Amino acid sequence: MLSLSERAQRVCLLLETLNDPYPTPRGSIEPGSGPSPSRYVPCETCRRRGEIRVRQGWALCLLCDGTGWKLREHEPPWDAYLELPLEEANQLPQAIVPAKGSAEPGWPLWDPVRVLYDRHGSYRELRRQLDWLSLAHPQRYLLVRRVLVDHEPRRLDRAAGLELRIGVVMLARRMPSVRVPGWLIEKGNAERNRTIEGLAAEGLTPGQIARELGLSRDAVKRKLRKKTQRENRRAFA
Repeated sequence: MLSLSERAQRVCLLLETLNDPYPTPRGSIEPGSGPSPSRYVPCETCRRRGEIRVRQGWALCLLCDGTGWKLREHEPPWDAYLELPLEEANQLPQAIVPAKGSAEPGWPLWDPVRVLYDRHGSYRELRRQLDWLSLAHPQRYLLVRRVLVDHEPRRLDRAAGLELRIGVVMLARRMPSVRVPGWLIEKGNAERNRTIEGLAAEGLTPGQIARELGLSRDAVKRKLRKKTQRENRRAFA
């Protein structure tokens, strides 16, 4: 059984590779069909903190139910993705989105790759939980989406970093299982120089190695058995 921290690490890996099966469209930095008014606007009462200062300390903001965002009523239009008033957002350059039916040649070839990812990882369930997070806590959703999924260059302060980690934990708690493709786990372990052979040399049992690397015990045993067979062949060669 994976701990919550291990589940959160796997969710991070899924988020970082969520868009891997999809090609990146070639855009043009020209004004196009860009920002649109959001249903939600920042809560002015709590200034997006979700809490307000009271005599006893802090209390939940009842206007936004602690989310920091409220339904837009008479406020000026606001673009939640860019976090700017719509009037200012419309002045920013936007990438031109290709019209329907004008996708770049070769895009259908990516569909089998997406199916492969969905079969070996919990990407479909993760997309569902991301939709839930966008409604339950739009601010944390935007951080997760921009930083981990879209890999936007963004400098996070301590508060934003904490909100990002909480958003990932919220996703991890709601997912019944967190399956990560084996090749991604192996790649991450290789980057950290954590291999089956290396952990076995440190004296860890196959079960401990399996838990450490997120693999099955049988897979670890097969790998160690093959390693032993190779060493025996070299010894008698």
